[in-house]
Amino acid sequence: MHTYDVIIVGAGPAGSLAGYYLAAAGMDVLILEKSTFPRRKVCGGGLTHRAFSELPFDIQPVIQRAVSWGYISASGRASAAIYGRDPIAYLVERAPFDAYLLDKAMEIGAHAQPGTRFLTFYEEENRIQITTQTGVYYCRYLVGADGIHSLVAKKSHLIPTRATSLAYEARLRMPAKASHHLLDSVTFDFGTLLCGYGWIFPKQDHLNVGVGRSWPARRVTQRQLMRFIDQHPALQRSDIIDLRASPFPLGGDKHKLHHNRILLVGDAANLADPWLGEGLYYAFASARLAPEAIMQHISGETADLSAYTRDVHDTLRLQMRYARRLSLLVNSFPGINTFLLKRSPTLQSMIIDLLRGSRTHQDIWNELKICFPKVLWHLARGK
Repeated sequence: MHTYDVIIVGAGPAGSLAGYYLAAAGMDVLILEKSTFPRRKVCGGGLTHRAFSELPFDIQPVIQRAVSWGYISASGRASAAIYGRDPIAYLVERAPFDAYLLDKAMEIGAHAQPGTRFLTFYEEENRIQITTQTGVYYCRYLVGADGIHSLVAKKSHLIPTRATSLAYEARLRMPAKASHHLLDSVTFDFGTLLCGYGWIFPKQDHLNVGVGRSWPARRVTQRQLMRFIDQHPALQRSDIIDLRASPFPLGGDKHKLHHNRILLVGDAANLADPWLGEGLYYAFASARLAPEAIMQHISGETADLSAYTRDVHDTLRLQMRYARRLSLLVNSFPGINTFLLKRSPTLQSMIIDLLRGSRTHQDIWNELKICFPKVLWHLARGK
């Protein structure tokens, strides 16, 4: 029976990109995916520039819009425009985007088996036996990229409890008169629901509109999504094409992400921004770190895969902890923060730099402690 160097369970962005890196390094890689592509994925489809910068190849064919500005609003009313000279985000439709990433992995040598549902694994002395609905496979390393309900994590007893939330998303037909200024770029609305936010992302032929909570155990409802749509002057319930709900991880907790020769990446590793729910950057970053850890172990540089867990904690988890602090700050006073953002070029510059990746969440938090009192002072004096 053929033994692969690495089997990856899940062909989402983290799994496909990990497969790309491993195949590029000469590894014999198999990606198992329960769905057939393209498939619908509940996701706003907003790719920040820092996530875009993580990709090792061009994705221009699947970018629907590049935006250099956007709006932050409070309960559909007060809004602050944020302008950048260069793109701060790229809008994609997840079905063709995910399929494109998988194609890139296959082009460079990775093998893929769509429509193959992973069931369990058994660790032997020098290899791992993978059981699926369609057959048995063998590998030396296993990467779990199978999402927030990861079976790989469950079977390997990793992340026994995880902080999650829920997002409700609607696709709306583009309004006949799509000239409202809030439809020209991305919109984040803080204040539309407690401890959460709403978003509007315009695509080529439709709008992606949703609500999510950035606080564990506080779920959103379809009713709250409808209220968000009703309060926005450019949105109509009659334009709704479909509705879906999906859980998403709230990262920041310290978890072990390796077990013997097994690693978790992306949502399976519970990696996502606990403020805005962004998961793609963390998917891409963990998909880069995991192959590095595997190749270091193969070469004998490391005794085990613990370096991966350590690297994720050092480079990603710390930023997610500061993102959670920013979430608490913004969600506690959405109206005041939107007003301040509208009046302060300094605060606007911080948000732009965060989305572009030139400043981290930690940088923003530390600078806010210094500049926030100054901003309040200047505004109070009418400057």
